[in-house]
Amino acid sequence: MTRQALFLALLLLSSAYAFIKGGQPERIGAATLLCGASLTVFVASPFGIRFQGVEAGILIIDLLILGIFLWLSIRSTRFWPIWIAGMLGAEVVIHVALMVAPAVVPRAYMQALAVWSWFAQLGLIIATWRHQMRLTHLGVDAPWKN
Repeated sequence: MTRQALFLALLLLSSAYAFIKGGQPERIGAATLLCGASLTVFVASPFGIRFQGVEAGILIIDLLILGIFLWLSIRSTRFWPIWIAGMLGAEVVIHVALMVAPAVVPRAYMQALAVWSWFAQLGLIIATWRHQMRLTHLGVDAPWKN
């Protein structure tokens, strides 16, 4: 099974888990990550020149997703959105680093971006599991700050 197929499976499973068992912040996070991954497929450069330079479309999507997770980290009672925002911030830094040092090997650029997406999915799974644990132990898990 290819890395892309494994990631797609993880993306779908983590999103389904968050939609079924998560609270509203987890559902928003899942929808954001799912939409971001889907849109990335459409804005990436054609295969022959993909990752040869800064992927502007992917950078824009990463910035939008970063903004949503920063908003979630400010508005929700959850701690996990700031972790995913940090991962997305690392992705943005990778884009900027390629602008500064354009001689980076395209495969290294691609891998450096991709690794954070895997961690974000794992973060969403852990966040949803912790939400369920809080519900089990406390009976309630308020999603938003007053």
